[in-house]
Amino acid sequence: MRWKLKLISICAILLGASSSVLAASDGAAKPELPLTARGNEPGWIATLDGGRISFRTVDDGTTVEGALPEPTAKGETWHYAADTIDLAVGITPVVCRDTMTGMPSPLTVTVTTGAKTFNGCGGEPVSLLAGPAWRVTRIGDAAVPEDVYVSLEFDATKTSVFGSSGCNRYFGGFTLTGEGFSFQRGMAGSMMACEEHKSQIEASFLSAMEKIDRFDIDADGGLVLISSDSPSIMATRSK
Repeated sequence: MRWKLKLISICAILLGASSSVLAASDGAAKPELPLTARGNEPGWIATLDGGRISFRTVDDGTTVEGALPEPTAKGETWHYAADTIDLAVGITPVVCRDTMTGMPSPLTVTVTTGAKTFNGCGGEPVSLLAGPAWRVTRIGDAAVPEDVYVSLEFDATKTSVFGSSGCNRYFGGFTLTGEGFSFQRGMAGSMMACEEHKSQIEASFLSAMEKIDRFDIDADGGLVLISSDSPSIMATRSK
């Protein structure tokens, strides 16, 4: 009888541990460090790096700094609340846009100190571009047919872009600053002969790339490449 009770107890413990793992995996992954976040009106910057957490306002130079606390998760948000200093930072993996430039970042960040709350964005915008290939679904007002594969792949380390332009392969560079995003003019590529409709789409795509001046991520996670405030190229992650 005792061994049955022990077995039941062990099963209960394992089930409980399993539930804890599932609960922990339900939330967002812990943010990767080092991490920098910024906001406007007033301008501020927060950093989490090297075991330290700091916050500084650009206008008056107010600075709060201390040891980086262990984070706690609540829903999708990770909270860094320091006991020894008046500083708390909340980080949520929701796309955030700079209020001045419109540049998207992967994290929404809230900082609380001195009874004030500051809202801004964190993480590197280029991380939104990097990863699996993007399949282009629309160029200007025209949808890309299913039989034509146009793609974009970004190498964040080399600031390069490559993919299929509809028939040929292309490759080149891109520039991403706090003010905007653009592609290198005159992409290099292969020179195979293509069917006429593929050649037309290829020419339209390469021409559109040269006019891009910023990018965004739509509500469904799709990539929107923008020219003069109008969507010019739209893409979704390849499956």
